[in-house]
Amino acid sequence: MVRSVTDPLTNETDRPRDEPIIIGGPADSVKDPGRRTIAAPDAAVPAELGRQRAPGLTSDAVAAWDAAATEGALRPPAPGSGARAARRLAGIAAARLADAPAAAEEQLRRALVVGAGELDGRELAAMRTQLVTAVAAQPGRDRAMARAAASAAASWQPISQADAVHLWLVAGRAWHRAGRHGEAVVAFDRPLLTGTVGYPPAELARVRAQFAESLNHLGRYRQAAWQFAEAARLIAGSPAQRRRHADLVWSAAVARECCGQESEALGGYLRAAGLWGEQDKIVPRARCLRAAAWLQLRGPEGRVRGPWWVTIDVLLTELNRRVAADPAAHLVEELKHTRAQFAQMCAQASPPRERRGGPEQSGPPRSGRPD
Repeated sequence: MVRSVTDPLTNETDRPRDEPIIIGGPADSVKDPGRRTIAAPDAAVPAELGRQRAPGLTSDAVAAWDAAATEGALRPPAPGSGARAARRLAGIAAARLADAPAAAEEQLRRALVVGAGELDGRELAAMRTQLVTAVAAQPGRDRAMARAAASAAASWQPISQADAVHLWLVAGRAWHRAGRHGEAVVAFDRPLLTGTVGYPPAELARVRAQFAESLNHLGRYRQAAWQFAEAARLIAGSPAQRRRHADLVWSAAVARECCGQESEALGGYLRAAGLWGEQDKIVPRARCLRAAAWLQLRGPEGRVRGPWWVTIDVLLTELNRRVAADPAAHLVEELKHTRAQFAQMCAQASPPRERRGGPEQSGPPRSGRPD
């Protein structure tokens, strides 16, 4: 079983606007039946009020009125008006981002539509980045955040490589959290395989571990193992990251075993067990040692790869000592699992085979087997 290393788009509008007052509507008539009303013009008919001929108004005057109204309706907007409107909307969004991120998101989406044909690439990229921030402030919006970040990254690509790299990683991490591992791998691939990431080592290690987890979900274990190992290398010398470092070494070993690199996996399990032992973490240490013992027993072509009984003996001795001092439930459970798996290993061990130099045993000598 592959292990996982652990370390926001519902549109929300502004508050409802007040309904317009209907002049001459049914409510007016009910309140004051004798009141004179003015019928509202049909919005579907252009210049309806213009067609209501006043006394002395000639047909030519009406036609001129209609022509003027039509010309005004068809006149194109002034150059730059879209960009100005987009900037105003972005300013409103910036003011509302902290307390109303959903409203800020709506204003930014409007700004991107209004200013699409007039804003330059840098302004559009900056607005798309601001949109990522607005969506990220809303819990449960990982998919929407990933889409927004990918769009912003593509906008920054010809302008600023560093900004593009960061936003591709934001997109990848959001896809990873959303469980969309195919999309996550595509987003991670761009910066982690082809670019330079200016992250601190500990943060970059977290990113690479998430990339590796998504690769695991896709069955790409060899690539996952490399990413786990690289993540472990980044934090190997950090005292504050000892636990995470051991966990990454363990994860790399699991991925290597899954892709058939059993010798490398064996070394990884034993190394991880040592790292866990240095931190006095007996449960993960026990699991790494049991995994190593199985690989020692099941070598290529059915041959024993290493002294599996020694590995299990070391573990049983340690667990017995700990349980005697403190019979905590988790320690008792680990001891039970280890004894059960030791019995399975003994049952699966090959029988002795005669060779010129004498009999060769695939398991421990009978007197050396732990109880």
